[in-house]
Amino acid sequence: MSDATPDFLFTAALNALLDKQPTAKTRLVRHVGKCVRLVLPLLPLSLRIESDGGFVPASAEAAADVQLFPDLSAVPQWLSGGKLGDLFRVAGDGVLAADLAHALADFDWVLALRPYLGDIAASRVDQFIQGLTGWRAQAVESAGRNLAEYAVYEQAMLAEPFAVHDFIAEVDRLREDADRFEARLALLENRQ
Repeated sequence: MSDATPDFLFTAALNALLDKQPTAKTRLVRHVGKCVRLVLPLLPLSLRIESDGGFVPASAEAAADVQLFPDLSAVPQWLSGGKLGDLFRVAGDGVLAADLAHALADFDWVLALRPYLGDIAASRVDQFIQGLTGWRAQAVESAGRNLAEYAVYEQAMLAEPFAVHDFIAEVDRLREDADRFEARLALLENRQ
């Protein structure tokens, strides 16, 4: 029954995925024995890096070399195309944190899912994940365009770009006309 703890289940799932990720494990092997603590509100997880680059549960009393705190204020940055690692504030060993971030960024879903789903299904899942990334950027761009259009046309909070361009051109014409008028006045004053 003790094997059903959240730490054990999380590390078992993480190790199953990492077993198919040689580059990620190679990055983590450099940090053998170090402790990573994921500081979640109700369920903090402490993990120790093993000699093969995998993880085992660590005791809650173990000193954490790096702590990862979820940062909800970073969600907009992540939605606009940031990395998964941007969702956490990091305290502690910056090199270990960077290697963890790179291991996540280099994660190959096709390689990880192929033994469970087969080649085609794993490729489809990877395409879906890549599509979500593209959708995320497209959604942010679309939301920005819609907000700008709302601010210009519905609320008149911003000026329409073409109207601003026309206004600047009219101001330039008025300045040129004023300069010509001033030159004519100066000529008339000199004649008298």
